[in-house]
Amino acid sequence: MHRRTHLLHPLFGFMAWAILLLCMSHPVRGSGGESAALLAQRAAAAYEQGRYDEAAQLYIRLSASGGDGAEARYDMGNCYLKGGDLGRAILEYRRALKFSPRFVAAEKNLAVARKLLPARVAPWQPSPWEAFIAGVPQRALQWLMLGFALAGNVALAFLLLSPDRGRRLAAGTLVAAFTCALLSGGALAYAVTVLPSHRPAVVVRGAPVFPSPEASGAPFTTLPPGSEVILAARAGDRALVLWGEGRGWTDAAAVEAP
Repeated sequence: MHRRTHLLHPLFGFMAWAILLLCMSHPVRGSGGESAALLAQRAAAAYEQGRYDEAAQLYIRLSASGGDGAEARYDMGNCYLKGGDLGRAILEYRRALKFSPRFVAAEKNLAVARKLLPARVAPWQPSPWEAFIAGVPQRALQWLMLGFALAGNVALAFLLLSPDRGRRLAAGTLVAAFTCALLSGGALAYAVTVLPSHRPAVVVRGAPVFPSPEASGAPFTTLPPGSEVILAARAGDRALVLWGEGRGWTDAAAVEAP
């Protein structure tokens, strides 16, 4: 009985290696059973023949099958640009640049797509307060808050223990230190909770904008496709967007982040 068990061990090892080699011999397949290389070839052929919608769909399948990257997104943007969908062209060029920030061809075509837009909104500019917070490392804000809190506690101890002559100075130092600690703590909380939620986004279809998520009444404006905005928050199927002239709520499906 023991001898049979020992004889089976090499057999199981051989079967495991055979299964592993069999799996490795098969190329990566797309969602329709096609390899990524074949999808790329078909997409390139459709693009060369002017079938831009078909090429874009093939590049979407290529991306979903694991062939995602700067080149795939750049090619997808070219399909949308040739097909006249400037909003999605801008989105895909920005996605290509997210994969490869120094992708010169994507930068050039992004500039071309922006120039072709019939209307553009002014880009969102952070307030001086937001720009300041974004430029200060969070660790520095933490140390500032702790330092001011420590200074406030020292001033409090001095106020309680010092003679009458130094109490006015200690009281002023106490108020200033704790005020600065509160301000630095508020800046830290803003940097941790609010700023990370501000994501660049692109409007891919006309987006009516409302003052509140309920979308009651008539929209006060409509953002055209290709508008580059900031996605600040979500509430169900509604999205809060910011741009140069204002802010408001729109359909979340009309806005996509690169």
